Amino acid sequence: MKPHFNKKIFAVTVLLVLLCTPFMGLNVNAVETPKDVDTTKTLSCLKGIFQIDTDKYDATLTKSSTRPWNDVSLTVGQYELIYSDYDNGADSSVLTVTFNFWNSDLVVCALRRTNYDNGTIHYTQKPDSDLRKAATNVLQRYQTYTNDKQIPKMINLLNTADLKDGYTKTNDNLQITVQIVDENIHYLTWSNTVNNADYSRLTLAFDKGELIELNDDRAFYSLGSRVVNISEEQAINIAIEQAANLSYEYNDQKISDFNIVTKHIQIQPATMPKPAESLLVRYPIWIVDLPLTDIYPGMVSFIRVMLWTDTGEVISVQPLGAGFPNDYIDSTQKSSLINSRSNSNNSSTPLAVYIAGACLAIIIPIAIIFVLKKIKNL
Repeated sequence: MKPHFNKKIFAVTVLLVLLCTPFMGLNVNAVETPKDVDTTKTLSCLKGIFQIDTDKYDATLTKSSTRPWNDVSLTVGQYELIYSDYDNGADSSVLTVTFNFWNSDLVVCALRRTNYDNGTIHYTQKPDSDLRKAATNVLQRYQTYTNDKQIPKMINLLNTADLKDGYTKTNDNLQITVQIVDENIHYLTWSNTVNNADYSRLTLAFDKGELIELNDDRAFYSLGSRVVNISEEQAINIAIEQAANLSYEYNDQKISDFNIVTKHIQIQPATMPKPAESLLVRYPIWIVDLPLTDIYPGMVSFIRVMLWTDTGEVISVQPLGAGFPNDYIDSTQKSSLINSRSNSNNSSTPLAVYIAGACLAIIIPIAIIFVLKKIKNL
């Protein structure tokens, strides 16, 4: 007896398959990397700068996503490098390498050993055990790799640096700082500065003498001005005047008349972009913190005043402290604050994926109900 073929069931089944097919294999993390971003530059950096013997590894691009950020196209991703030589009795070794591209330029390359391997890194040439020599060698290779004319100045600063935690020295607007984490990880940072505030930097991180991270944003951040017409004393006086006129509302109550502990006023230089200009162009500013004698409503313990160093124009005046919500700043103060451009959503998942997922959640149940009804009526 031939099996019964029901055309209605077949047609409904085909319909259900067609509805679901567009969503099969959907990867919420998959974002196409722009064609002008060559992620293999990451592997070239590993070989040329880190001196890792990439020929011994099987390299796989496991993640890649792109989004706008800070006036550039930011591409972030990850390579997995696997080494195995069981035939010769060697253990496997796995490295995870993360990268950041700004537009088409590699600005961050960092590696880590996975938790389940033996930690061996295979080099074309093993790093020097002396940190200063190892860092100097990396800088020299980086100069060859990039033709960076600032590298010799960095090496000069490194030659006389005391490689202890917290060390800092500035020479001709170039500053070197040393930070040590967990005794083994050393961060060496060379920063371009204005008024003793940095605005771009190159950072090398070493773990027990082995280079584990290179981070260089100097090609993108630029300086809009070096003019410093306002001294520290003038900036503090301006800040005190601003605090005298400050008020905010808390629980329908107007808070004003703040008492400042003048002997503990703190001032520091910094840089930031100007409104309506590129976020990558920085200008020098003063940040003045005025500590208060009492804790005011909203847990306000100090007033922060920010102003441009060239004109003395006030950028913002904010009552701050532990837990103070900025929503309580009154409308006059809000108007004086710079409306910083918000960064794009940090998620690398594209909007289309969310829409597709939502459609999937709606369509499939409807399709299933439709199929069940059809079968019931057959």
